[in-house]
Amino acid sequence: MFNNFLPIFYRLKHKITFSIASFIKTDEHQELLKTVDTQLLIWNHELVNPETGARAELADMDAETIAAAAKILLSKKVKNKQKLHLALFLPNVEFVATEYELPGMAVQNVASALSYQVNELMPAYPGELMLAVNHDESRDKNIALWLDHDRTESLFSAFKAQAIELTAIIPRIIPASLTNPETSKKNQLYQFREHDDDNLLQITLSHQNLIQWRSITHRDTQDETYFQAWEKDSGSFEHTSDNSAVKPTQINNADFWSVFDAKYLEQIAYAFFPESARRNLKKHSRLKKGRLAAIAGILVIMLLATPFIKNSVRYAKWDKRYQEYKEKTAHIQEMRRTVTQFEDNWALFIDYPRADIAAVIHKLNTIIPTDSWIKGFEIKDGFVEIDGYSPNPTGILEVISQQEEFGQVAFNQRTQSERGKKSEHFGITFRLNNIDVEAYQEKYFPVN
Repeated sequence: MFNNFLPIFYRLKHKITFSIASFIKTDEHQELLKTVDTQLLIWNHELVNPETGARAELADMDAETIAAAAKILLSKKVKNKQKLHLALFLPNVEFVATEYELPGMAVQNVASALSYQVNELMPAYPGELMLAVNHDESRDKNIALWLDHDRTESLFSAFKAQAIELTAIIPRIIPASLTNPETSKKNQLYQFREHDDDNLLQITLSHQNLIQWRSITHRDTQDETYFQAWEKDSGSFEHTSDNSAVKPTQINNADFWSVFDAKYLEQIAYAFFPESARRNLKKHSRLKKGRLAAIAGILVIMLLATPFIKNSVRYAKWDKRYQEYKEKTAHIQEMRRTVTQFEDNWALFIDYPRADIAAVIHKLNTIIPTDSWIKGFEIKDGFVEIDGYSPNPTGILEVISQQEEFGQVAFNQRTQSERGKKSEHFGITFRLNNIDVEAYQEKYFPVN
């Protein structure tokens, strides 16, 4: 009876602890969405007020342009209220979707884990990213959405200048699931396909969790082979209750959001909040009345149940240890498989030869004479190209050739004298001996 009690107890204990902590701490996501009193969305280079149907043309997508158009659309509200709290629905091109696998990880730890792995998930992205995720522990794979941090802050500053507080930024297609009370049920599986002048986007949601995000530009849809492959990859889903196929709801214009009810806004999980909006919330938020009493009641119940739980835990502890010893070999095989799979998936990034640029520059600065200097420096695929001026370019070539970490040293252009200068312009190319790009390419990108 108690064989599996210990894991259940620890899981229950963890959830209770997390629930109490969440109860005490203000839920920023929910509280920020509660403050929203205005919604605007961008559709085909127009800013649209879904409540009134009013529109303003956007010359570009700069933050200042969008904020100025918003002031025109909301001029009456701005006059009547001291400050508006806005939710802005942006098109899918503003967001990046990534699929991730974090099996067995607690929901509250997912955001931290993904934020820590952002450099591995998107190694080429130059800026800081913000994350929105709604993790489903029952699924092996989930989808996270990312938004550029600087873009968020620039939008907040631009709206602030117009006496409007940008409280939330939400992917335009996400509220589509809440435009109809029937589709807002948590047990629904539904698809939406959104067409605007630039892109085609299809999403699938289950239990308000994003399980598909597939986008394609209209230019790419003209390639019939590529578009058919995209359609095939988008696939079809079935309701688990009656096994009926889910047909995507088509969204072809901004009027689709005219029936959106703001009372459903708090159900949206994929929302981004500017840091400034979070700080404003913290200044004015406080604990709700009655929370301390509820916490005290929970603590009393836990204290009364402690003697019974201790006995059960003691028994389950030894039984669990026995089961762990019994299944130890099986766990080792599974762990080995997981490590091997991880190495295979990330070896392409981990093994890429990286040069220590700072060390190379420091070395050149050390060996090149003081009467010479480097004007240009470029490194690519393990080769370094420099150009500069020196009264003795051949001497610099010899000095570089004598360094054990440099090889294949040669002039890449003829030395040139310039009128009125004692120094000659030179260009030298050499290889970093500790960087073997050929071996990396042969390993991961073989010709045959």
